[in-house]
Amino acid sequence: MVDSRAAHTAGLKDVTRETCLSCHEDAHDKPFDYEQALAQIAHPTEIAQAAEKLRYKTPLNLALTPDGRELYVACEAAHTVIVVEVATRQKVAEIPVGRHPTDVAFTPDGQRAFVSNRFDDTVSVVDVISRTPLSTIPVGDEPHGVLVDRAGKILYVLNTSSDSISVIDIATQKEIKRLSASRSPWSLSLSPDGSEIYVTNNLSRFVPFRTPSVSEVTVIDTERNIVVDRRVIPAANLMQGVEWHPSGEYALTTLNRTKNLVPMTRLLQGWTITNGLGIIWKDGHVDQVLLDEPGMSFPDPADVAITPDGRWALVTSSGSNRVGVVDLQKLIGMLEAAPHYDREHVFPNHLGKPTEFVTMHIPVEHSPRGVVVTPDGETAFVANALDDSVTAIDLDRWEAAGRIDLGGPKEITKARFGERVFHSANITFHRQFSCHSCHPDGHVDGLTYDIEPDGLGISPVDNRTLRGILDTAPFKWEGTNPGLQRQCGPRLAVFFTRIQPFTPEQLSALDYYISTIPRPPNRYRPLGAELTEAQRRGKAMFERTMTNDGRVIPKDNRCVTCHCPPLYTDRQRHTIGTKQKFDRESDFDTPHLNNIYDSAPYLHNGIAPTLEEIWTVYNPDDQHGVTNDMTKDQLNDLIEYVKTL
Repeated sequence: MVDSRAAHTAGLKDVTRETCLSCHEDAHDKPFDYEQALAQIAHPTEIAQAAEKLRYKTPLNLALTPDGRELYVACEAAHTVIVVEVATRQKVAEIPVGRHPTDVAFTPDGQRAFVSNRFDDTVSVVDVISRTPLSTIPVGDEPHGVLVDRAGKILYVLNTSSDSISVIDIATQKEIKRLSASRSPWSLSLSPDGSEIYVTNNLSRFVPFRTPSVSEVTVIDTERNIVVDRRVIPAANLMQGVEWHPSGEYALTTLNRTKNLVPMTRLLQGWTITNGLGIIWKDGHVDQVLLDEPGMSFPDPADVAITPDGRWALVTSSGSNRVGVVDLQKLIGMLEAAPHYDREHVFPNHLGKPTEFVTMHIPVEHSPRGVVVTPDGETAFVANALDDSVTAIDLDRWEAAGRIDLGGPKEITKARFGERVFHSANITFHRQFSCHSCHPDGHVDGLTYDIEPDGLGISPVDNRTLRGILDTAPFKWEGTNPGLQRQCGPRLAVFFTRIQPFTPEQLSALDYYISTIPRPPNRYRPLGAELTEAQRRGKAMFERTMTNDGRVIPKDNRCVTCHCPPLYTDRQRHTIGTKQKFDRESDFDTPHLNNIYDSAPYLHNGIAPTLEEIWTVYNPDDQHGVTNDMTKDQLNDLIEYVKTL
């Protein structure tokens, strides 16, 4: 409030037309509009409305209705499903669902659609006839792939963050059981006879330190709704798309073969990140082949679809904006004619073999992800995530036949430009990989890398999440990069990509985009929720200053000192007793703890697969907080609290 008496005492005049005109009339030879000037200086009485943020569509996956007439496209950024009429190739509807919708499945009669909402931990049930959402079904953490069984009675939902599979009774919309998957279950496909489901898992299993990754295809028996097999895929990771062949003899899966144990000096030989397919045979054995060719890689294979006649497979490369076409007769013929040794040890790493079965590449738009083929085998549709469009591919002429605009903004913001840079492999030699290859969805790939700058074989480091890293500098485990532009600038070109560095415009946009990558809602403490009793006890342990036997814990060795709120990092380096034989440093940057439950493995080199092992195995001398005096219950409480941060 204004104290008018004090204002007059101080010599301030009342604001009137005459008062203002005494100075402003004809000033600078310009007319003075008192009413307009008064409006400009008036103190606002209402909060100014913020400019509306551009909302892109970001289509990820798509599904055809059982009659093949409509295409449903899950649009992550818009929180909607867009309906496209196949005959006219036009957008005809947009249905609101939950946050970050990811995948779509239909009941066999085509009357219901199910959409996984990754940030809401729900599945939306949509009435296909009226194109309206009917209800939501709670499932596990960050649901991704969805599938309905042949009878239309059971819905399977893959929970990427809780490593589980929700089995839903469609009639009651209730979860009847939850199956254990491997790490980050991603996509699933039903066998032609309806008896089995193959589930890909995005992350490798936990493996011993400095050993190759091991991924899994989880096999579900649909009659009993149980896991009946876990097919091992050695040296593979980021297994995403999957599709059964119509013969029922095998399924194809997309995969990476990341050579994380090999120094990045081998990039010039095409040996840092290779990209390919897994052939998962019904009888249990597994083949792997590459889609990379000498001088031309196939970065970030995201999805695969097989034509109804079983002759061709289409694979999207989200890092190079193209679709690869695989002649399956040639691929299977090559495998069956080869000795067992070659199939197991040569083909998975052979850059020359794809020239025998990859027949062509079809250019599409920015960051193609999901792909489907119409029942008549005449057309394929590809979701272009960072173009807000769907490409229709004519399978007779093998060329793009049109772009279906999903109605996103035409303006490319700085964040969107940075997102495109992040997902493009144009910044690596031979276009081998993108930022997304090691940080899928801005998160982790679960691997430990041998980065060259510190010496070959020296200081292997765990891959850290990019979710919510704004204001958590410095970066790298040794804390040597003060900002993202240093992290992703010329240093990246010299040691990682072996090609010209980002332009200033690209680097600025990339820095900006990375700083906007969101964290999903915390599953252990919903926004505004009170702590549970166990979490409250854990908080007391996290903030304690005394041991159980009454000793004072030095301030520098208290959890809350180094992991202080709100980001739970003091942004300093500390020695915590985890230096290993090949580490050159003993001091490591303090990581933030937000959503720490979802970024295993832990510690600077990824040697701890669980939070428990940080303190039960790798803190023998109480250098990483004082924990050896804790009871088992106290440690469990501490971990329950840390998961809420």
